[in-house]
Amino acid sequence: MEKMWNGGSGIKSAWIVVDLVNDFVSGKFGSQRSVQVAERTGEVIGKLEGSVDIVFTMDTHIRNDPEFRVWGEHCLQGTESSELHKSVSKYGGQRIRKRHFDSFYESDLDGYLRAKGVRNLFISGISSDICVLHTAAGAYFRYYGINIISDLCASIDESSHDTALEFMRKYYGARIIKAEEFEKEIAKWQV
Repeated sequence: MEKMWNGGSGIKSAWIVVDLVNDFVSGKFGSQRSVQVAERTGEVIGKLEGSVDIVFTMDTHIRNDPEFRVWGEHCLQGTESSELHKSVSKYGGQRIRKRHFDSFYESDLDGYLRAKGVRNLFISGISSDICVLHTAAGAYFRYYGINIISDLCASIDESSHDTALEFMRKYYGARIIKAEEFEKEIAKWQV
């Protein structure tokens, strides 16, 4: 039977891991910080797997996607660039492909979470100031509780990381926590 952490309040939670795909970790937009975030995320998943519902969102684009006008070609469907990075690919969890910054927009994410009865989200991933931020907005507008795991996030432009965290806190009511706190909360409420 699948376990789902409910924070002791009866409110089911899930962890949304945003875009730890090759192009954002070690490819076109990758960085040493992104690799560290992916590796640390893999470690945390290894400890918590089976204790919390994990959803990996995966940026995936078709040829000539309009987004390429801004960012250039990346995460092309059917290529390794849109697949999960090796640090997290071996772990179980729902995989949801997306084409937009907001993981909810025109994807199966909201339907999946609602079918599971999830109302509270922990969000981490890349990029803090783009896809993580817009996914938090999507969650806010759909009335989910929002928790951002700050040290499991990275930005393509790291100078924007802290600004994005503060924006999510201020405008979406996101609680900003560290991975260690997240792990303790999950362990505390496990049955």
